[in-house]
Amino acid sequence: MGIHEKMDVEFPDLTDPRSFVEAVPHEAFARMRALPGLYWQPTNLGTANGGFWAVTRFADILAVEKDTDAFTSTRGGSYPGMNQSPEVAGMSADNLMMTDPPRHSHLRRAAAKGFGPRVVANFEPWVRDIVNDVLDRLETLDEFDYVEEVARTVPARVVARVLGTPREDEDQLVKWALMTFEALQETVNLPEGTHMIRGLHKVMMEVMPYAEKIQKIKREHPADDMFTELGACVDRGELTQSEFFNWMFLMMVAGFETTHTAIGQSMRMYLENPTVAERTERAIREGIASRAVDEFVRMISPPMEMARTATRDMDFAGEKIRKDDVMVLYFTSANRDAAVFKNPDEFDPWRTETDTLAFGSGVHRCIGAYLANLELRVLWEEIHKRKIKLELNGTPKRGWSVFINQITALPVRRVAS
Repeated sequence: MGIHEKMDVEFPDLTDPRSFVEAVPHEAFARMRALPGLYWQPTNLGTANGGFWAVTRFADILAVEKDTDAFTSTRGGSYPGMNQSPEVAGMSADNLMMTDPPRHSHLRRAAAKGFGPRVVANFEPWVRDIVNDVLDRLETLDEFDYVEEVARTVPARVVARVLGTPREDEDQLVKWALMTFEALQETVNLPEGTHMIRGLHKVMMEVMPYAEKIQKIKREHPADDMFTELGACVDRGELTQSEFFNWMFLMMVAGFETTHTAIGQSMRMYLENPTVAERTERAIREGIASRAVDEFVRMISPPMEMARTATRDMDFAGEKIRKDDVMVLYFTSANRDAAVFKNPDEFDPWRTETDTLAFGSGVHRCIGAYLANLELRVLWEEIHKRKIKLELNGTPKRGWSVFINQITALPVRRVAS
């Protein structure tokens, strides 16, 4: 049996959302990490060579993300949106997620300065105002869906504030973000070997006129927000109109979904596991809420994976990699790699190993990582300060995705503190 045909029936089908719908298959990923090489997942969806390599070890993912010459993002940034035709890839050429240096560096510079740790630290007062406004509403509710009332609402309002969109448009931003991630999971009736992301382009066509409208408003009435800053970059000739739109679309979608997932899943972990709850409360009392947030994000890994395409034949991690092979980088596995983390399945805000792959690494490390962590930290601090006590009021509902570790419903009720 050739290297590209080997299979292991003990492993779940990583291309099937059903493999993730109950929970992330962490035991299977642990077995993959123990293999002498990489696990080959056969599939014709989103691949050129009949499958993809599951890259599950921390060190291997670092190596792939570091070598942008050998492993490109231009054919797609996450599975199943890979092996895109030149025509489709060309439509996304101005998207930061689908570029390599030096073009990637040019695009990233346009907004990176607005998301550094010192700048984001200045966001804390208004982020805390948003969180408290959301929590004020909870005071009037005895039973509610935590995802709907908190996990969706907080990041939607934060993203709207960063971008500079009107408050009345927040629901529409959420709708577009959710539609985008649903489109990225399209797996039905696609030509063999491809992923057309037809639904994604439909969403983008809806968003584009909105972006142009806001851009015009900000040109006439500038403000301290990203729409104004990115529009100014266009006016100065630093970005094209297409690059402006792709930047706005990326921040709107990615800035919402990853934080939305982390907020919902962190509360689920807190409510389902008394040890997690006790350690979270103790960390907040000790003034290290940010360390608890880091642990939540490590264990949740909101984007479970990203992906790259091999640009040439090569030897890597004990395997013969062929040109056009898809490499799916499972952050959700690497963040529980025992070669890096002591007791990796344990929630430990006091652990000394704090570098994770929850936001990726290298040139493509998530530009909004500091803002996402700020939102979670402030939320948990304010929940603790208000002594808000919740308990499950039904079964949490997970999303249907091989990409995002989604939670779509978390029914809870208030209990006396």
